[in-house]
Amino acid sequence: MRGFFLAGDTLESRSFRTRYVPISRAALFLATLLVLCVPLTACQRSLDETDVREFIDIADNAARKRFAPEICELRGENFTLHLTFQGHDRGLEPTEVEFDRALFCKEVGIFSQLRKYKLERKSLEVTVAADRKTARVTADYVETMPYYEPDTIPLTPDDFRDFQVVDTHDESVVGIEGGDLVFLSTVSVSSQELIPAGSLSLPDG
Repeated sequence: MRGFFLAGDTLESRSFRTRYVPISRAALFLATLLVLCVPLTACQRSLDETDVREFIDIADNAARKRFAPEICELRGENFTLHLTFQGHDRGLEPTEVEFDRALFCKEVGIFSQLRKYKLERKSLEVTVAADRKTARVTADYVETMPYYEPDTIPLTPDDFRDFQVVDTHDESVVGIEGGDLVFLSTVSVSSQELIPAGSLSLPDG
């Protein structure tokens, strides 16, 4: 704010200060608020349903591309995923796993190696919180991808006999972090079915 540093100390300059310093202080105060609002974001941005739906579209497209860095960037610093997974063998109890962001991103790195993958979103509901800082997202998905037998090493990415079809119900909380919309947490319940590889054709991509 150069208004505080006027050259000389003449009567005219003192009169100029008297008239304009209050305005300069007000401008400085406003500038300070803007600087503070940048990291806090709440000063300048609130969520609406359109924002959230567009964000989910971006997240789904990142999953379809299987681009691990982008998928990870869409998760907050303290992101958690609680997964309940029912395998194709219904004689076994579902497995429950808790992921923090680091473990989630590690698994995404493995997921990104898939050559064949299909993601379909069947439903999406968005409820924005009263303070418009977070939103709850409920969605249902169907994923189709190769199934590799446990404890085996495929010779090639096409070395599999079955596709796995995974139905998933997601309940996520999204919010603004560092100026960006991210997933803060997700609770997923998934169920797996196997179908013969010859009964379905998925393009590489």
